[in-house]
Amino acid sequence: MSRRLPDLASLELLVAVADEGGIGAAARAVGISQPSATERLRTLERRLGLLLIRRTPAGSTLTGEGTAVVGWARGVLQAAQELVDGAAVLSGQRRRHLDVGASLTVAEHLVPGWLVALAESAPDISVTLQMGNSTVVADQVRTGKVQLGFVEGPAAPAGVRSRTVGVDELVLVVAPGHDWTDGRAVGAPQVAATPLVMREAGSGTRDVLEEWLATIGLRAVPAVELASTTALVQAVMAGVGPGVVSRLAVAAELAEGRLVGVPLEVLEGGAARPVRLTRKIRAIWRGNAPTAAAAALVAVALTP
Repeated sequence: MSRRLPDLASLELLVAVADEGGIGAAARAVGISQPSATERLRTLERRLGLLLIRRTPAGSTLTGEGTAVVGWARGVLQAAQELVDGAAVLSGQRRRHLDVGASLTVAEHLVPGWLVALAESAPDISVTLQMGNSTVVADQVRTGKVQLGFVEGPAAPAGVRSRTVGVDELVLVVAPGHDWTDGRAVGAPQVAATPLVMREAGSGTRDVLEEWLATIGLRAVPAVELASTTALVQAVMAGVGPGVVSRLAVAAELAEGRLVGVPLEVLEGGAARPVRLTRKIRAIWRGNAPTAAAAALVAVALTP
């Protein structure tokens, strides 16, 4: 008698072990408890008759057989997703719908162009876009409120799969006439000592700024905290204080002289070194692979 086929949830969990580096992290990624994950993996091993995971006090790693099964499992999961998508089309659901969440910078300055390209390459996909900071978008993906998210920040959110689709540069900006418009670079101590116009906690922009200052033992001081990039830019232009924002969001203001970009520097060994603040823009989704509709939009985002 042939062995029973493994269930897709167990295969997804095994792939998550490979991607996340351990059973505990894999359990969080797929939304189950670690004891449940351990039992599910033991059941899979019994069903296949293979030792897939080597468990030690230092952690869990895939065996050679486990690595091979993961490779096959990825193909099975992708095929299963294609089956579901194809069945939806055959059942009369000719238009596919995709719920997307995106951080404010990405939503305002990148997603519109991506949607134009998506409409050309996959006209059967309709998109609903929700905007929020990176923390909010990650929560929406984890809870299934959206199928695909786009976030920015120094690190990928926990509990989701991700792929980097671009890099965004942050720039320190001030209003014309500010003391920092003399062309000289500003160091981290000056930035930390000056009240700033800042995004709210959870924003990818704020995370990058705070991480940079934290590496040299400093903290940012908010003059005001705002929940939108547009409000931040307006406050800086009004002279409330300096602010750090995506270069995408202030390209026109910088070109027209309504804002002035201020170079940053840090002292190393007594010498000043220029600093460029950047962050990765990531597509994120729940589960092993994005849906076919989500994958189509990710492909557009990856296109130069």
